[in-house]
Amino acid sequence: MIPHDDKLSDLKITGTGSSSGGQYGKVRIDGAGQVNGDLDCRELTGNGTMSLNGDVAADTIRVNGSGTIKGNVDAEELHVAGSLSVKRGVRSRSIFIGGHCSIHGDSESKRLDVTGNLRSHGDVRSEAAAFHGGFKIDGRLHVGTADIRLLGRCLAQEIVGDRITIRKKGKRLWEMLSLPLRGTRLEARIIEGDVLDLEYVEADIVRGNRVILGPGCEIRQVEYRDELTQHPEAQVRASRRF
Repeated sequence: MIPHDDKLSDLKITGTGSSSGGQYGKVRIDGAGQVNGDLDCRELTGNGTMSLNGDVAADTIRVNGSGTIKGNVDAEELHVAGSLSVKRGVRSRSIFIGGHCSIHGDSESKRLDVTGNLRSHGDVRSEAAAFHGGFKIDGRLHVGTADIRLLGRCLAQEIVGDRITIRKKGKRLWEMLSLPLRGTRLEARIIEGDVLDLEYVEADIVRGNRVILGPGCEIRQVEYRDELTQHPEAQVRASRRF
C-alpha cells in the first residue's frame, strides 16, 4: 500500500458511472459504479453496485451494497454488510462479515468475525476467528483460536489451530418445527489442535492434546496425547493415544 498524501482528491460515483483507477483519498460509490484499474485509497465505501477491475489497497473498505473486486484486496479493515465477491485473495488486519462474502483465493487476517456467511475457495488464516454465522471453506481454516457457534450446516476441508471451540448456537425455525432437514453441524475431514472442545461435529480425524467431544459428534478416529473426554451421545469409531 502506497503512503497516502493528505492532498489526494476524492472520487464519488452517484448513479451510473465509471472511472479509471489510481490513488485517491475517499472513494464512494452510491449507484452503479465501475473502476477500471488498480485502486489505492484511504477509504472505500460501496453503497450501490460496484465493480472494481483491479487490485484494491485501502485503509478501510466498507461494502453495504453489492460489489465485485477482480483483483487482490489489501486493507487494514474490511467490513462486509452487503455482498462482496473477491476474485483473488484478501489480506486484512481485521475482517468483519455481516452479509455475504465470497473469496476465490486465500485470505489472511489477525481478526476474523463472521456473523453472516463466508464462502472461501482457498485457505483461510487468522490469529483469532469468531464464526457466529455460516461458512464453507474448500481449503484449510488455520487459526490461533477459533470460537465457532453453529447455526446451520458449515463445512471445511481441514481446521487447524491452537484452541478450537465448536458449539451449537441455537435452533432455526425448521428445526423447532421438526422438519426433516439435516440438522446443524460442522463437517470436516480433519480437525487438529492443542485443545479441541467440540459439539455437533462430523469428521474423519480429530487430533489434539486435549480432546472434549460433546453431543452430536460423529468421529471416525480420535487421536489424543493427554486427555479424551467423550459425551455419552458422541459417536467415535476408534480412538488411540499417541
